[in-house]
Amino acid sequence: MEHLRRPLVRNVKKGQRALVLSDTAHDPRVWQAVMSILQEIGADVTVTLFERRPADYYDPPAAVCEAMMKSDVNVLIASTGMLHCAASLRSMEAGIPSICLDGGMQLEWMQSGAITEDMRQVAVRKHYVGARIFGADAKMCRVTSRYGTDFTYSVENKIWVPPLPGPDYDAYKIVNFQKDENRPAGKLYYYLYPTGEFNVAPNEYTANGKLVIDLTMHHLGRLSSPIELTVENGKVIKIDGGADARILRDFLATYGDENAYMCPAEASVGVNSKAVIRGIQREDKNIMGTMHFGLGTNVDVGGSIFSKIHMDGVILHPTLYVDGVKRIEDGNFLVDIEG
Repeated sequence: MEHLRRPLVRNVKKGQRALVLSDTAHDPRVWQAVMSILQEIGADVTVTLFERRPADYYDPPAAVCEAMMKSDVNVLIASTGMLHCAASLRSMEAGIPSICLDGGMQLEWMQSGAITEDMRQVAVRKHYVGARIFGADAKMCRVTSRYGTDFTYSVENKIWVPPLPGPDYDAYKIVNFQKDENRPAGKLYYYLYPTGEFNVAPNEYTANGKLVIDLTMHHLGRLSSPIELTVENGKVIKIDGGADARILRDFLATYGDENAYMCPAEASVGVNSKAVIRGIQREDKNIMGTMHFGLGTNVDVGGSIFSKIHMDGVILHPTLYVDGVKRIEDGNFLVDIEG
């Protein structure tokens, strides 16, 4: 469990109040292992267990939300994504960090795949994706794929280039994203694992075309057939496909709001060479050369749209053009991002 231990022992000190959040749908062995590690550290550990939330970005129960504000560190291990829910954002704004491995990770996955990556090299790749794939002066992106994606959006003044890791860089320390990565987002203060993505929040209302999600999507998991989103002026106006498309339509109608159809809330690039297909977002969207596109909220990644939900959909083998120049072809980087 060394990969599971590293962020915990780097960030939690003896005597600190550590609140572990999980739900009844998550693999209980994960929170049990985390609790054991925190007890070894000497932290004052409390575990909260609640029913699974209906969607990603939904808050835990009110009592848990209150407890998050009285903790020294919150450890998120729910089957739904809670890092960017309102309660988590409030606690981070108050200076209480989160350590996040939510989204349905199983204990076996803590020993292989994305979590075993060299996280210093991930930081190097994020710098060079910002600097070389996009560039600070990038304006327009176009994405195509073998399943029919042909999608454009503006990234003008939206590209941030995180610094290269220095000699004192600790790949497992909690990150203050505004300070440490030059990232124009709210007071994000967390360590996320497994991870490995370069985030972009495109300019709202600029996207147009067909966006075909072919690998994985929040709530749905591994897709049985592609989902085709028709986007006009940054909003999904049509969802086509098979059973998965029907599930997505129903899900958005039930749990979303008007802004849940805003697209893309983010347009991000995977840079984790150890990530493999698991059928869950926490791993799949980090796969090297993939791109994932979000629906809904983007205030947490540098945008201005707020929604009750945020859903990412992954394209496995995208082709990306930046200002007319091909930078990624079928999931392969055409410029060096290794440094």
